[in-house]
Amino acid sequence: MKIESKDFPPATLRTLQILDYFMADPSPKTLKTISESLNIPFTSLYRIVMCMQEYRYLVEDPTKPNHFRLGYKMRQFSDIVFSEKNLVKTALPFMREVASELNQACQLCTLTENGICTVEQCLPRSAITYITELNETIPINVSASGKILTALLPEKERERFLRKSSEHFRQNTPNTITDLDLLKMHLEEIAQQGYGTDSEEYAEGIGCVAVPIFDSEQKPVAAIGTTGPIEFYQKQEVLQATLAFLQKSALEISKRLS
Repeated sequence: MKIESKDFPPATLRTLQILDYFMADPSPKTLKTISESLNIPFTSLYRIVMCMQEYRYLVEDPTKPNHFRLGYKMRQFSDIVFSEKNLVKTALPFMREVASELNQACQLCTLTENGICTVEQCLPRSAITYITELNETIPINVSASGKILTALLPEKERERFLRKSSEHFRQNTPNTITDLDLLKMHLEEIAQQGYGTDSEEYAEGIGCVAVPIFDSEQKPVAAIGTTGPIEFYQKQEVLQATLAFLQKSALEISKRLS
């Protein structure tokens, strides 16, 4: 059955009209201007814009009070559409080298709306008992990549992201951190050290370590990490050697993304 446009939810239509309006002319605009241009009642427009601002599709322009412009979320869509393919293509040769040299699974992950997603992975010669599926989204509290990328978010953005993503936290093992305040403290440590770890938090007997990949503006856009038997990650000399290899690979990938 075909649904006519007149049957679409009015608020949804108006939201899309607002987005189209800003994409046609991205300059900052007041609510009054938007209301008059799109013929949307001011009261309805106000509620829609406040919702879009909460979810970062629109933001208030810092140089023009009471003026709104497209927010970072729209850039994320653009990044996903135009950059993810290039990201995977750029990272893949390095990931193969990591998996081969370290004999560990190597994964490339990006943040989603509520968690962390594996967008590419290279498997080692040895078998891995537990590993996330390609394109599977999991909670950030059980992921080394999820932790480091969350830890590096700007403070307000991190708080907003944690409020939403914490609804999806799960207790996989006794080591899993599900308390939000405790995880926040853990993320502060991770931000300082520059890498994330998973010590039998996703699955018993499995460990992970991950480091960030940056774009040309030094914004963390992904993480590259390894996964393998926990014994591998409990030996400091082995962990440090793994980190050095990953950090070198991440640096080279970042350079090529610039």
